[in-house]
Amino acid sequence: MILGYRELVRAWKTRKITFSPDIRPEQIGISSIDLRLGYEVSKLQYREGITVNPSLDEFDSRGLFTKDDYRKPDKLGRPRFLKVERNEFMVAFTLEQVHLPNNISASVEGRSRLARYGLAVHTTAPHIDAAFVGPIALELYNLGPLPIELRPGIDRVCHLIFHEMKSAVPESVAKSMGTFVRQKEPYQKPRGTQKPS
Repeated sequence: MILGYRELVRAWKTRKITFSPDIRPEQIGISSIDLRLGYEVSKLQYREGITVNPSLDEFDSRGLFTKDDYRKPDKLGRPRFLKVERNEFMVAFTLEQVHLPNNISASVEGRSRLARYGLAVHTTAPHIDAAFVGPIALELYNLGPLPIELRPGIDRVCHLIFHEMKSAVPESVAKSMGTFVRQKEPYQKPRGTQKPS
């Protein structure tokens, strides 16, 4: 069952679903909750001789991303916009960290007002497991013909749709399968020690 407006308000007010920083009432929609763009952005860079193979335990993609923090103002002390150029791909986090209970999962989707200019907020990974804790990773890609500027910390760039599960997932199962719980980087940490050269 997808949670509608009344269920979403109730889940938020009773702190069944929590956000940090907290959302505002106007972020709650008919059947979803809007989230804002965060400040940390990572861009995947081309590296000669590197092929991405995340299925290998020792593959470490950390050296392939450049990171930027949009809390830092420009040279004149003004807030910076995040510009997504046409055909550009980057990973950003939502401003809000989300804490889901063990009987509610979610999916992240783009907002129509941005999608109509060509902005995708997830490439192929919209699903968020029950018991997830952390910011939501947004796989931003500009499919349109023009650059798109976004205001980190302000613009609502995506929304979450919440699904109530028929049964709650055991805590031990959630912990063992939650790859990106409490994520701080846009990649999966390797279990081996090798790094790409």
